[in-house]
Amino acid sequence: MDLLKLLLPIGILSLCIAAACSTAPTSVSQSNAPMSNAEVARAAVGTWVGTIPCADCPGIGYTLDLNADSTFRERMVYQGRSATPFVQTGTWGVGNGRVQLNKQGKGNNQFLIDGEALVMLDGDGNRIESELADAYRLRQKNPDEPEDNPSLWREKYERGIDFAAIGNEPFWSLEIDLEKMIEFKLLDEEDGSVLTPIPIAEKPETGEGTVYRVQTVTGNLEIRLMKDTCVNTMSGRELPYTVTVLKDDMEYKGCGMYLRDSRLNGTWNLVELQGKTINPKDFDRNQPSLIIALAEGRVSGSAGCNRITGTLEPIGDRINFGPLASTRMACPSMELENQFLEVLRDGELRYSVSEERLKLMLGGMEIAVFARVE
Repeated sequence: MDLLKLLLPIGILSLCIAAACSTAPTSVSQSNAPMSNAEVARAAVGTWVGTIPCADCPGIGYTLDLNADSTFRERMVYQGRSATPFVQTGTWGVGNGRVQLNKQGKGNNQFLIDGEALVMLDGDGNRIESELADAYRLRQKNPDEPEDNPSLWREKYERGIDFAAIGNEPFWSLEIDLEKMIEFKLLDEEDGSVLTPIPIAEKPETGEGTVYRVQTVTGNLEIRLMKDTCVNTMSGRELPYTVTVLKDDMEYKGCGMYLRDSRLNGTWNLVELQGKTINPKDFDRNQPSLIIALAEGRVSGSAGCNRITGTLEPIGDRINFGPLASTRMACPSMELENQFLEVLRDGELRYSVSEERLKLMLGGMEIAVFARVE
């Protein structure tokens, strides 16, 4: 009896333990458990991008680089106000499960990892609760996204690409070889590339630009290159063309430019015009010259007597000098100056350039030759 009394409580206790084990809630899975500071730090390393709300502009293109060496680079571009980015750098760390930027001044300097997003918090470190809350969720940049930097534009030019454009969300790229092909590529799709011979260029109904319409085996493609300044929302870079691609029932928007030979940049003195060697002494004031600034799409210089200024745009091997303005001084001899200006105003000019020489051609004939001024 005494043994039974001794074993009974033990049996009851065992049953209670078994019941507790079978009815207790299952433990929270690792994916839903709060992340440790070390886990947050590992997950945060990378480049995070998004467009966050702006009180007095369409939005702020936001990029945050969180580097493995605990340094950060924050880049903000205020759309519609300036293409010049506002950049801050410093160090970052993790505390209480939050990413914290060590930077000067007030502002949003704390973030939370939430699934695959990095969530920007308010100035007090709390989640932003408003109808715009989703705009503060940054996504990690895909390493396959099209980049927007001068070295890659140069690489495309060297491959024979005449016009290039990129777009964001979804990411796409466009390359046009005016002598061969058009390639439109959706980077988020395995079969998102369209490669087609270049069709006849058309003029848009309104505005300045070019329209290409293509019928492919997979559907219709319309590409509109409109000469209208466009700011890349990720890089903040200002490009001269707004590009719209209509593929089937989808519309893709982005920014693009005609690629140029950087050797055009600089100051060029006219040394030959219409097959005749130029003698600087033949001009009353200055030797005719061009000062080309590709980044601004501008040209200035002298026609010999008068100063000139205007725009230019190289397209493939063609070069278009936009409307040229000049001063109105009168000199004893204006014949060569007038010939020079007439050459620049021709809309069918071709060009070739080297480190030392710039040649303008019309109908396969050299009509103006320039020497670089060091």
